[in-house]
Formats: sequence, C-alpha cells, structure tokens
Amino acid sequence: MNKIYSILLIAFSLTLLSCQPFIEPIINDAAEKAVKEYGSSNPLAERIIEVEKVVEVEKVVEVEKIVEVEKVVEVEKIVEVEKIVEVPIEKIVEVEKIVEVEKIVEVFVEIGSIPTPTPTPIQIIKKTKSEIDQYWECKVTDDACKIAQGNSNETFVVSGNRSYEIELYFTSGYEPGELLVDVDYCYPLLTICWSETGNDGYGSLIAQPHLNDYKHAEEKWVPSKGRLTWDGTIIRTSKLVLVTPKGYVFRKFDPIVKITDPEGKISSFNLKNWKPESFTD
Repeated sequence: MNKIYSILLIAFSLTLLSCQPFIEPIINDAAEKAVKEYGSSNPLAERIIEVEKVVEVEKVVEVEKIVEVEKVVEVEKIVEVEKIVEVPIEKIVEVEKIVEVEKIVEVFVEIGSIPTPTPTPIQIIKKTKSEIDQYWECKVTDDACKIAQGNSNETFVVSGNRSYEIELYFTSGYEPGELLVDVDYCYPLLTICWSETGNDGYGSLIAQPHLNDYKHAEEKWVPSKGRLTWDGTIIRTSKLVLVTPKGYVFRKFDPIVKITDPEGKISSFNLKNWKPESFTD
C-alpha cells in the first residue's frame, strides 16, 4: 500500500515539473497586471527590498516619548569634566517685598532746624606778659633782612633823616607803648657818626593787631573799666620803623636795635652793611 502512495507522489511531482514552463508565465503575467492596476496599494503586490547589511540588535529599549528636534547643533569639542563640586548653600535669604521707587525727591532743610554742634571750648591760658617768649622776625623778601641774615653781600644804602619801614617784626606779650626802643646807628663805632647840626635819629614800634594771636584770650566787658578788654594771654606782634640821623658821615655801619620790656629784659637785632648816600644829607 505504501508503495502505491509513493508511486503516486512521485508521479504527481513529475507532472508539476513538466507543467511548470507553462504555468509560470501565466502567474508572472497576472502579477504584472495586478501591479499596473492597483500599484503599491494592492495588498497582493509583492515588494522586494534589498538589504545591504543585517545589524544584530543586542538590546531593545522601550521609548516612552519621542521629542521633535528643531535644530541640530554641531559640537566642535567635548570637554571632559573630571569632577563636579557641590557647593553648599549655608543660608538663603528670603526677600519678602521689593519696593519700586518711582521718584527721588530732594528735601531742603532750613538751617535753623539743624541742631548746631557745641564747639569745644578753647583753653584760656593765663600768663603774665613777662612769661611770654619774645622773638624777632625779619622777612627774607626784604633787602635789609637778606643782608642781615647773610643771604646777600650787597650794601643797604640809606639817606639821612628818612623813615625806613623794613620787614622787621618783634613779638612779645607787651603792647608797643610798653616797650622801649633804642637804635645804635653807628655800631661798631663808639662815637657818633653824624654832624653836630643834625639829629640823632630813632626807632619805634607800630602795632599790628591783625598779626596778634588771640587764641588763648577771651574778650569780655569789664564794668569797673567801662569797656571791653581781653581776659587771658594775647601774643602781640609789632613792626619796627627806623628813622635815620640827619648829617650822616660817609662810611659803613652795622646798626643794632635794642628793645627793653618793663621787666628790664633786653632783646637785640643786628642790621648789617648800611651805607649813607653822602657826607651830609
């Protein structure tokens, strides 16, 4: 029985092989008509895709969301970060409210409304007039002072019986009227150096209130004197005026000025290289 089935199977296979040349053109022709009529929409149309390379997929990752990328930026260089340091935030200050300032207004305050600071009182130093230092000051801008201080080798030429206000000042605690001024116009000679018909000449001090130092004194009213006066210490500066003798004899001199205070203290200043204009003035 099995032999009969085997014979029939072989016979059927041979029959199909013998008929293939007739059946295959019919099938191909039918397939071409179907593609022309239905195109790629025909579910029966076959499409052969040539696969260039088969890639083995090791792991399939399930994609939850696909994000559309609008622009791809080409990265030229990738910097490797060795270590990320976490910076702790110690304290976060919460700002409760931000106030927007629309306009800044300048406010003018009257002077009377500002409290005036109390000035530090100046100490009143009460010294007697004799306790105040006495000193001379000769301005370097004056010709006679330059010669006297050795800054010039010139000669100071004078005329007889003439007033000279050189820049020579004397400072002490006394007023000018309390000081005695004496000038030796003939020094270093011991005899007079002018004619008998002339006069001796002299020197005097002129008060300079604007040069006085009042910082250790206070002005106040004294009822017993009925006037304003100063309480404390005033350091007074006066300017020296020299009047030359009349009838000078022609030669050079180094006059010496001496000032004597009421206590008998003497202060001296030496002028140098004085020269009269002529024998008789």
